[in-house]
Amino acid sequence: MGVIIRQGIKSSIVAYLGVALSAVNILYIYPKFLQTDEIGLITILTSISLMIAPIAQLGVPNIILKYYPYVKNDAKQLSAFLSFIVLIPIVGFIVAMLVLFLARSVFVDQFSENSPLIIDYLFALVPFSFFLVGNNIVDALARVQYRIVMPKFYKEINLKIITIALILSYYYFGFSLDFLVYGIILGFGISFTQTLIYLRRLNPLKISFKLKDLPPQLVKEGLTYGIFIILQGFSGLIVTKIDSWMIAKYINLSQTGIYAIAVYIGLAIEMPKRSLNLISMPVIGDALKNNRMDQVNDIYKKSSSIQLIAGMLLLTCVWINIDSIFSLIPNSETYVQGKYVVLFIGLAVVFDMGTGVNNEIILLSNFYKYNLLIIIPLIVLTILSNLWLIPIYGITGAALATAISIFIYNIIKFGLVYYMLKMQPFSFKTLLILVIGILTYFIVDAIPLSSFALLTIIYKGLFVCVFSIAANYALKTSEDMNRLIIKSLKMIGIKVNK
Repeated sequence: MGVIIRQGIKSSIVAYLGVALSAVNILYIYPKFLQTDEIGLITILTSISLMIAPIAQLGVPNIILKYYPYVKNDAKQLSAFLSFIVLIPIVGFIVAMLVLFLARSVFVDQFSENSPLIIDYLFALVPFSFFLVGNNIVDALARVQYRIVMPKFYKEINLKIITIALILSYYYFGFSLDFLVYGIILGFGISFTQTLIYLRRLNPLKISFKLKDLPPQLVKEGLTYGIFIILQGFSGLIVTKIDSWMIAKYINLSQTGIYAIAVYIGLAIEMPKRSLNLISMPVIGDALKNNRMDQVNDIYKKSSSIQLIAGMLLLTCVWINIDSIFSLIPNSETYVQGKYVVLFIGLAVVFDMGTGVNNEIILLSNFYKYNLLIIIPLIVLTILSNLWLIPIYGITGAALATAISIFIYNIIKFGLVYYMLKMQPFSFKTLLILVIGILTYFIVDAIPLSSFALLTIIYKGLFVCVFSIAANYALKTSEDMNRLIIKSLKMIGIKVNK
C-alpha cells in the first residue's frame, strides 16, 4: 500500500484544494451569479456527456489499466498497444455521434415540455463528449505509470479556476449563454491538452501503428473486455446520473440546478475514495496478473478501513453543519430544500467507501462479466424507484432512489467478490469505526452553535476531526492511518510511542 498511500495523499491534497475551489464555485459563484435553470443546464449537459463517454471510448481506459502490465516491458508491444488504444476510441466516437444525431428526437420528446433549453444545446455534447473521452484515456495512461497528481491538478484546480472566470465574465460583461457553455467545454479541452503534454514530457511514448506486434490473444481479450466495460460503464452512469435527467423531465431545470448543488455537497465526502482508487487500480491489476492474491486482499481490507474512517469523519462534518452550510449559500432559501438530498447521498457514499475497492477488483479480474449481470436489473430498479419517489418527494425522492441503488449495488458486489475470491474487507475494527463516527456526531452536536455560521462550521469541524482521528488512532482501527499520523508528527518534531 506504500505507493498507493503516497500518491493517494498527494492526490487528496490536490483534490481538496479542488474541493475548496469547487465549494466557492458551486456554493457561492453558481447560486450568486447563475439562475437555477442555467445551473440545471450545465448539470444535464455534463450528465449526458458522461453517459456518452463510455460508448465513445469503447472501454479503452479500463483496457489500459487491465492490459498495460502485460505489454509495458516490451517496447514493440507497448507501441502497438498505444496505437490500439488510439484507434479504438476514434471509431467509438464516430459511432456515438451518429447515435446522438439519430436520437435527437428522443431528447426533444424528453425535455421539450419542462426543460426546452436543453434542446438548444444538444450539439454542444459533441465537443464535450470528445474532451471527456480524451481526459479519461490520458488519465488512465498516467495512472498505470503511478502518476495521478498532475492530471488531477489540471482537472481539479485549473478547470475550476477557468469555470469561475467564465461565470464572472458571463455575469459582469453580459456575454451570451453560448459563451458560458462552450467556454466550460473548452476548459475540459485545456485540461486534456495539459495532461497530454505532461505525459509526453514524463515518458515520450511511441506509437507505431504496427498492430501485428500485439499478441492476437491480447487483442481478442482486450476487445471483448472493452465491450463489457462499455455496457458496464454506461449502465453504471445511468444508475448514478438518471436522477438529474428525470428531475429535468418530470419537474424542471430549476429543480435540477438545486439538486446539483445539494448532490455536490454530498459527493464531496468521497474525495479520499477517488484519490485512493485512482492509484490502487493499476496496483491491483498488476497483482491479479501475477496472482498475488494476498496483496489484493490486503489492499481490499486496508482500503475499506481508511475510506470508512474518512467517510464517517467527513459525513459527520457535513451533517453536523448542514444548516450553517446552507445559510452561507446565496439565495439559501431556494437551495435549502436540498438538505435531505445531502443526507441520503452522503450515507450512500459512506457505504460505498466502506466496501473498499470491490468494484476495482471485479473490473480487473477474470469475472468482470458478472458485473454486467448485476447492473442491468439495477438500472430497472433505479428508473422505477425514481418514477415512484420523484412525484412524491421531489428532489429528495431522487436522492433516496439513488441511495437505494448504491446500497444494493455494493451489497451485491461485496457478495460477488466474497463468492469468487473468498475475500471480504470487514472486521471488528469496522464496527469500531462506525461507533466512533456515531459517538463523534452526538458529542459534537451537543456543543452550542455560534451566531456566525462560518465560525460554527470551523470549530465544530475541528472538534469532529480531533475527536474522530484521536479515537481511531487510540483504537488502532487503521495501521496505515496510524503510520501516517506518526510520520506527520515526526516531521514537526513530535515523537510518538507506537
